[in-house]
Amino acid sequence: MSIPLSRHFLARRLHSLSGVIPIGVFLLEHLYTNFQAVAGPEAFNEAVKGIQRMLPGPLLPLAELFLIGLPIAFHAIYGIYIAHTGKNNVLSYSYVRNWNYLLQRVTGVILLLFITAHVLTMRFGVGGLGLAVAHHPDQAFTIVQYWLAQPLILAFYVLGIFSAAFHLANGLWTFAIVWGITVSTRSQQAFSYACAVFGVSVFALGVRAALAFVP
Repeated sequence: MSIPLSRHFLARRLHSLSGVIPIGVFLLEHLYTNFQAVAGPEAFNEAVKGIQRMLPGPLLPLAELFLIGLPIAFHAIYGIYIAHTGKNNVLSYSYVRNWNYLLQRVTGVILLLFITAHVLTMRFGVGGLGLAVAHHPDQAFTIVQYWLAQPLILAFYVLGIFSAAFHLANGLWTFAIVWGITVSTRSQQAFSYACAVFGVSVFALGVRAALAFVP
């Protein structure tokens, strides 16, 4: 019995870690790249080209697979397992932490749908103009603008940005507890305020970046 328990303990630790490194780091980098659109189409296109220059040839798809794709897949699959086995008691105990626990699972499902759609359209060019940002960096701004010019898709992106901001911010709070960084009640409370400010900032920057593509 100790073997399954130890495996579950390790999986929970890896799940928590993967949400911050590399997924959280990639989200912030992705947000930074998207925010270059505020300076105009050329600035955004150059930012996309800069990523490709940093990882030339086969390094970019390998990095996408091993540093982004597989960690996200593990985090999503194990997150679904946690959501399935966990118990939600917000109706009985309507505390903030209970609501955050529920929203963490809900935003996780939304993000799974959002990331799938985002990768298919932007990375592989499915639908729309039929162009992938990675393969046509000179038209990167135009490609993103085509999708976000449609109100329903823009609303879906805003929902995805909110889900990502909340999921990361709340995940940071639980990460600090799981890894023994915030032990006392006082430190957990203080860090919850910091995570809230961080989440609101990420959401605001993400929406500002998305609106830069709207004609």
